[in-house]
Amino acid sequence: MAALPSPTQVAGNHMTVYDAYYNMVDPNGFGTVGGMDAARFLKRSGLSDVILSRIWDLSDPGGRGSLDKAGMFVALKLVALVQNGKDLSVNNLNEIVPPPKMGDIPIPKTQPPRPTSTPLITSLPPSAVDWTIKPTEREKYDKLFDSLQPLNGLIPGNKVKNVLMQSKLPFETLGRIWDLADQDKDGMLNRHEFIVAMHLVYKALEKYAIPNTLPPELLPPAKKNSIPTPLGTAPLISRPLDGVKPDVPPPPPTIQPMLPSTKPVQSVQPTIPWVVTSEEKSKSDALFIKSDVDKDGFVSGGEIKDVFLRSGVPQQILAHIWSLCDIKQTGKLNNEQFALAMWFKWYLRASEALNQQKVSR
Repeated sequence: MAALPSPTQVAGNHMTVYDAYYNMVDPNGFGTVGGMDAARFLKRSGLSDVILSRIWDLSDPGGRGSLDKAGMFVALKLVALVQNGKDLSVNNLNEIVPPPKMGDIPIPKTQPPRPTSTPLITSLPPSAVDWTIKPTEREKYDKLFDSLQPLNGLIPGNKVKNVLMQSKLPFETLGRIWDLADQDKDGMLNRHEFIVAMHLVYKALEKYAIPNTLPPELLPPAKKNSIPTPLGTAPLISRPLDGVKPDVPPPPPTIQPMLPSTKPVQSVQPTIPWVVTSEEKSKSDALFIKSDVDKDGFVSGGEIKDVFLRSGVPQQILAHIWSLCDIKQTGKLNNEQFALAMWFKWYLRASEALNQQKVSR
């Protein structure tokens, strides 16, 4: 199943209109719109129920019953295509048509495209730029983060968007900055992610090209330590990855006395039992198969977001669980990593229930 195009691709020059519509159905910036709310809003378009049903199927290919921002933008663009006499097809999502008309809701004014006389890209490639954040810059970003009144250490996407829009950078650039900053893809930014976003904005304003991947200088401290050391400077004991034992240099050879050859005794390494029981693994396997919508053997944050949020565990802790289980920081979990993440979630819920029982006694 092909992924939906990004909101910036779908909206084109009408990003202001699409954003305004989206904020009406997701005013709290949760990053997802329930089926009833989305259907009620799309009904304002005046299209028939048959057409709207087809639009929903195309916007929610995974059959989740809710729409994220990309899905909502696709639904709005499909409405606009039908209203302008175009074929109802995802192949036409890149066509340039006026924004959708949603009943009596006034269409916000679209910002004119920025002049292209001053290109964003400089002669220096991103790899040649020093992306280090200076102490004075970090202090400035920290104060701005605190001024936005984060909840549980997180700022929702709609608040960050308002700050980013003030830069007047092109929507494509802002979209790329958001993708780089929102490293756990939860639709919100923690302090480090926000600092990264603001630093990239200021670099873009200085006409530096935004890189395709996050520079090492902007990675969180935990991820910086996992970057392979250049050849020739490797430490004596390398950092373990994926549970693999670190490479320890062999001890210096010792002179053995001349003794009759005997069969060497093989040392047996003790096996450490996995915390996930077979029963829990079977339960998580069933949930994994159901969540792996595109059947690629991995689940992304978007695919299991609803599963995580229904647990009742605070989002900040859920983001930490994801970071622990996504060992290679690929933004996806395989079957075993997903099982471990679910174990953490179940363990926290069981611990909370036990504490509540002790308090009630």
